Amino acid sequence: MSLPIKSKLALGAAALTYAFVVAGPSFAAPMKPGDYPSRPITIMFCYGKSGGSAQAIQAIKGPASKIMGVKINMVSKTGGGGVNCLPDLQQAPADGYTILQHTDTFVSTYVKGAHDLHPAKDMIPLIIMNVAPTGLFIRGGDKRFMTGGKPDFDKIVKFAKIKEGNLKVSNINADMELITMSMVEKHFGFKSKQVLFGKPAQRYGGVIGGKLDVLMEQPGDVSKHVAAGKLMQVLAVWPERFKTAPDAKATGADYGLKWDPLLRFRGLFIKKDTPKKIVKYLQEVLAEAYKTKEHQAFIKRKNLDIVESFRSGADSKKVMMSAIKDYAEIFKKMGKKVRPGL
Repeated sequence: MSLPIKSKLALGAAALTYAFVVAGPSFAAPMKPGDYPSRPITIMFCYGKSGGSAQAIQAIKGPASKIMGVKINMVSKTGGGGVNCLPDLQQAPADGYTILQHTDTFVSTYVKGAHDLHPAKDMIPLIIMNVAPTGLFIRGGDKRFMTGGKPDFDKIVKFAKIKEGNLKVSNINADMELITMSMVEKHFGFKSKQVLFGKPAQRYGGVIGGKLDVLMEQPGDVSKHVAAGKLMQVLAVWPERFKTAPDAKATGADYGLKWDPLLRFRGLFIKKDTPKKIVKYLQEVLAEAYKTKEHQAFIKRKNLDIVESFRSGADSKKVMMSAIKDYAEIFKKMGKKVRPGL
């Protein structure tokens, strides 16, 4: 998974268990540390303004802003495989007014040596907001990959096997998605042509417009397009079928894949030298914001309740440390270089 969120599969009647599952957080009402915050807070992120990261920030910053009584701004800096926003973060003071929102890519790029910010030592993980499995999507109504009006992944496999690169996959240059697609290809015995985009609109538009065949994405990020009939899920890279797309087969239940699926997680981080009182306050505020009806409605609307995933404080740090170890193991098995010492 992406990665530390390993699932123990008990396909069939037994329920799944996850290392990531946690009960809802319970905190006392947040107490402000002195005059903090006295001005707007900035959340920086390395992705586009319309993608899943931006949506996740929008959902939690509203209730968090109300609790703290200050405005929260969003600053996006894309490119560089998810590392272009990090230099600006490094230059910002550790005063609690600059927060980083990032995904599992923050971990994987550190493991590969693309940046030197240790996610759990140079940064303090405040919370992990959501975790999401991945699926494959086709253009809504694409009869090439449907049977009886329902999505049919077997037809995609048959189409992909005509020749190498016959299946064109719209994807993002991020390790979780690339590794996941590689695993799917290996299991089903084909090799696709992956077309990589940085912006969500480009990734989605390639499939919706008919130029590409399949999109790899998290269900919540494209829920709007699925609801509008522009996209249709054809595969759940998960032990069981998603309740939001019961007609789309699952890699586990329907095809017997035994490997742990990768998951996309999104978290909020702050610089390690930030005063402890401010760190504690932010963790408490974000936990309260996470529990609000406003934010829980977002979780449900975006199908982010497939995996219960909230983590805060020391638990967030444990997830980061586990993710670093797991990514290092995967990259080594794939023959890729990893940071010395891992």
